[in-house]
Amino acid sequence: MARIPNFIHNTEIGQNFLIDHSIVDFMIARAKLTPEDRVLEIGPGEGILTEGLLSTECSGICTVELDTRLKHAIEMLAIKDSRLHPLWGDAVQFDYENELPWMPNRVIANLPYHITTPLLWVFLEKLVPHGLDYMLLMVQLESAQRITSPHGHRERSPLGITVEAMGTSAILRNVPPSAFRPQPRVNSCIIEIKIEKEKELATDRTWRGLLARSFAQRRKTLANNWIAGYTEMDREKAMEILERNGLKTTARAEEISLDVWKKLAKEPEFYLRPKAQREERI
Repeated sequence: MARIPNFIHNTEIGQNFLIDHSIVDFMIARAKLTPEDRVLEIGPGEGILTEGLLSTECSGICTVELDTRLKHAIEMLAIKDSRLHPLWGDAVQFDYENELPWMPNRVIANLPYHITTPLLWVFLEKLVPHGLDYMLLMVQLESAQRITSPHGHRERSPLGITVEAMGTSAILRNVPPSAFRPQPRVNSCIIEIKIEKEKELATDRTWRGLLARSFAQRRKTLANNWIAGYTEMDREKAMEILERNGLKTTARAEEISLDVWKKLAKEPEFYLRPKAQREERI
């Protein structure tokens, strides 16, 4: 990997480049890529992880990078190895279904921390139905905790519940700020996500809407969030739903187990028109 001279990092778009080769070695060893694997990497930066991926037997790697100042560094790697396909654009807005040369079954990346949650929703919506079943990601520790926290924890989130319904997630190891240039002011970690079931769940608007509205204001009870979020929901209906599902009238979203969320998603009241159309990316 060649360091780009006089490069000024844009930390507003998450340009904290990984520089620790031991972290790359860990990720490559963990991923165990084979010739059947097609990998998507987001935010390759100067290409340290990209070079690690190219050292494996995977059949192809696509990188998506926003900053075209990095074009020369990444495209030089592509000249050396035809398996690498550099693409350019905003990873959250990118048209994966039409712009990728093939659909990946693996995402391995040091994600820009400010877009972790919306980007993971994009992966679940756009890539999982087409074969993505494994993600190995460097993310902010707080983001990973929101994904991996079980019910009853305050970090519980709609994304974490959805990942739990679709497979498994685990924090593998912490990564110190010194592993990056420039050093971030937050703690980092490597999270592994395996998708094993319910591969269309993230596209289910009823599921997404229920979770988003239930978590809309964390200090509020489920009943109050539902009343605020659904046009034809009143307190009487909300109490009936809670009672049918064995929930206390004071129950809050972070307390609810996955099994109960699955039951709640079948309640006909949650197919009612919401009071406000909003992006379900909490």
